[in-house]
Amino acid sequence: MIAMMYRQGVDALRPPRVAYARFPFGQPLGEPGNVDQQRVFIEDALELLTTATEPGTIEALPYRWCREDYAKIRKERG
Repeated sequence: MIAMMYRQGVDALRPPRVAYARFPFGQPLGEPGNVDQQRVFIEDALELLTTATEPGTIEALPYRWCREDYAKIRKERG
């Protein structure tokens, strides 16, 4: 399972399973110090490991850099 930031890299490398979000280069899991953002991304990436049934599964996560309320997302998840 790989976390990536750009679809072009995903297409070029063809890893077995990928979770990617359009985050800035060098910060594939989220903003430094933003525990809620990182936790949401990692939870979704781990979920992909359990739900992906085919090799080459690519999941684009819907999050936008600094535009989501990640604390609220975590609270809603329980």
